[in-house]
Formats: sequence, structure tokens, C-alpha cells
Amino acid sequence: MRVAIYARISRVTEATTSIARQIQHCEELCRQRGWTVAEVYADEGVSGTIDPDDRPRMGAMLQDLSQYNAIVFYKIDRLARSTVAFADLMKRCQKAKVSLTSVTEPMDLSSPIGRAMAEIIAVFARLERDMIRERSLDARRTLLSEGKFVGGRFPFGITTAAHPSGKGRVLVRDKEAIPIIKSMANKVVNEGYSATQVAKWLNDHKVLTSRQRGATAKKTKAADTYWRGNAVRVLLRNPQLIGHQALPDGRVRFGEDGMPLQVFPPAMTLTEWNALQAALDRMDGKKRTTRHDSHWLQPFLRCDVCNHAMTNTVTHGRVAFKCARPNEQRHKPAPYIRLDELEPWVLTELQTKFGSMAITENVWVGGSNHTAERNQVEATIQRLRDDRGLGLYDGEEDEAQFRSQMKALIARRGVLASLPDEPGHWEAVDTGRTVADDIREGSAASVLESAGFVIRVAPSGGGRNVPVGTRATIRIEDPVAAELEAAEREEAAWEALEGAGA
Repeated sequence: MRVAIYARISRVTEATTSIARQIQHCEELCRQRGWTVAEVYADEGVSGTIDPDDRPRMGAMLQDLSQYNAIVFYKIDRLARSTVAFADLMKRCQKAKVSLTSVTEPMDLSSPIGRAMAEIIAVFARLERDMIRERSLDARRTLLSEGKFVGGRFPFGITTAAHPSGKGRVLVRDKEAIPIIKSMANKVVNEGYSATQVAKWLNDHKVLTSRQRGATAKKTKAADTYWRGNAVRVLLRNPQLIGHQALPDGRVRFGEDGMPLQVFPPAMTLTEWNALQAALDRMDGKKRTTRHDSHWLQPFLRCDVCNHAMTNTVTHGRVAFKCARPNEQRHKPAPYIRLDELEPWVLTELQTKFGSMAITENVWVGGSNHTAERNQVEATIQRLRDDRGLGLYDGEEDEAQFRSQMKALIARRGVLASLPDEPGHWEAVDTGRTVADDIREGSAASVLESAGFVIRVAPSGGGRNVPVGTRATIRIEDPVAAELEAAEREEAAWEALEGAGA
């Protein structure tokens, strides 16, 4: 049985067992049991509060865990100082089928009593975790009631400062960000910049993002990120720019007087804010058009890995398509396919597999609703009855007219009661054309659009010379089903990553 010995000491005192004595006791236990000591790991001058993976020698031992059958140590506090930390380490060793054996305590996962002790430790660890969680929630609630910052990201234009009480932090207006915000607004309102152009301007001038400024405020390492058009749009729509607080659902928080609560000093005036929102409304209201240099196939291309759209690129003078995800979110391997290979394959595939498919057009069929006329007839009948009850019909001629009108109205009411009310609907009408007909006429794009075709491209897995047909497919997809399928793929990918890191 191959075992590893672990010893640790933070500082030498009269009450401390030295590294040498810990190892001596562990080796004696191994001799008594006939175990072979394969390696000794000792951390000297290292606190037990440090995470096991961050200790130089213990981290190395955990990397080599699969090479041993057991880990022998002098006392539990040599491995971990808290029940939670020890329970996590114990669970990790159990998963690797490695026993934990203490020289001075009844902790030996290779024996029934030791396993019973492990269960007891696990129970107390769960209790300790629950107590820590409850204390954290109580502390968070207390901080919120005192208006203090409880952690997390904060938007551009906001930063943290010391709380007036001297304890904790509070969110305040970032004065250094105000000129940048005003410049962003000016470029949208007066210079006609789009959100993407504003993002490019910010990146060119090396303006830190909200995540980077937040990391700087917290004195941590700034994240490697950059501005995007959508981030600019979200920022310029955030009511915190005029000092209001946005709730998680997007609404503004109101005070007791029914007015928006002023939480921060405004970064711009209300007039400037209204002009900015009007400019953003015009920007968002513009019909987005396809880039002039995009190919007709591009709107129908989807990455088969993440379901993201694909974009065209030029490499060595050749037009190709690749997954359009941002660089920091791009997966590997990623699909890449050349236009001169894809286009002829798509046209051939459409004619071969779908050429005989009939082309249909959706036509709106108006519905019928007779409710208004029914109500009108019923109201007229009631009015005639009221007039007669008031004695407005005088003589035989008036009486004959009343009966004639009532007879016609009652007959019409009967007809209307038998007529069904049907809502309007779209109806697919055969155009008399087929997919092959439209392709011959040069209308392949309209065929793909009208039939709901999607072209999925997977990574080649073996270089760029892999045939197109082995990595591309043409399908008719339900958009909702495609979204669900993409979500399932992404969830499976996350589970695989978590499994690999466990």
C-alpha cells in the first residue's frame, strides 16, 4: 500500500510538534501497518488557514493524489483549521479513493470507525456552512439597511468611497467619469455617432470599462476587456446618469412623494438626458440593413457548436465564414468554411434534396366578427320596445310599422346568431413553383428565407480540406426548438467543463 506523509508547521513554539517529529510519528504508524511510504510532503512556515491547493507542498501532493492509497498526518489541524475545509478535503480524497489516517486521532477512512467519524465531521461541516451563510445574509441585510455597498459590479459613472461612519463602503458618483459620459452623449446627440462608433472611440482612447474601473476601485487586478456597442447603449439608457436608481426589472425607484428617488448627483441635466434618449430612440428605430459586402448566404448560417450567427471574413484573399462570437467568448474548435466551397455545395444540395419541394406564400385571411352588428340589432329592438311602451306609436299605421320593423330585426338577429365569429389568420398558399424553379431563376436566397432553411456549420476536426458535406447541413428549423437545443448544448458543455475540473 503506497502512502504519502504530510506535515505542516507555521512557527515553532514550546507547544508545537516539529516537522521532524510529525514525520517520525507518521513513519512509525506506517511501519506498524506494513505500509510503504512513497513520498513525504512538508510545509514549514505555512499557516493552516491557507487553502490546501495554495500551500507549496500540499498543493503538489494533491496534484499527485492518484499515485497513493492513503495520506498519513499527525493531527487533523495539520491539514485544515476549519471543519468545512477538512470536510472538503476529505470529500476530494474519497472521490480519488485515497484514505486519510491520523496518528493521534480516530480518523482512518480505511476502517469502519474512521468512516463513521468522517460522516460526523461532514454533518458538522454542513452545520458550519449553514451558520456561515446565515451570518453572511444577516451582515448583508445590515449593510443594506445602513446604505452600505455589499459587493458586486457597479455601472460606469459610479464608484465606491468610505462610508461616513468610517466602517464599510458606499456607492457614490464617480466624478472622473462625468466628462467621459458627457463626451459620449455629445457624440450621439450632436455628432450622430452610433453606439458601436462610441465604443470604438472609447477603446481608441483607452477608456477603462465599468468592470476595469470597478476592479481598480476594489484594488484588484483589472479585467482584460473592452467597450462594445451594446454596453454603451445600456449605459446611456441607465437612469443613474441623472441620479436615479434603476431596479432589477428596469423601473426607476420612487420615493414617498411619488417622484423618482435621487440617489446620486446627476452626471447630466434633465434636458441633456431627454435629448440623449430621443437620439437613442431614433438610432434604435432605424431599420438595420445588411452590410453591403455581406454574402447572400450569411443570414442563414449558424455555428453548430453555439447556435451563434456566422460572419464573413477575408483570409489570404479568400472570402470565408466563421463564428461571429466575440474573441473572448469564442470556443475552440470554431467552425470556418470558405465561400468558394460552401456556395456550390448549398446550391447542389438544395436542388438534389429539396428541388421538388413546393414553394408556398403566407397570405392573410381576414376573419369575421359580427358582435358589433348583433349589439346594434339588440339595441334597436330594445329602443323600439321602449318607444312603444311610452305610447309613441299612435294608430293602426304606426302599429303596423312597429310590427314590420320588429319582424325584420328579429329575423336579422336570428341570422346573426347562427353566423360564427372567426379570427383572421395566415394561410400557406401554394405558388405553383418549386425550390428547383426558384434556384434556376437565381432566387436561392428567397428560397432559404421563405422555407425557413438554416445552414449549420460544424468545426472541420481535421483541417480545411475536409469535405463540406461532412461539416455542413441544411435544415428547416423551428426557431423555439433551435433555441432550446442551443441551451441544452451549452448546459452540456458547462457540465463537461465542471466534470473536468472536479
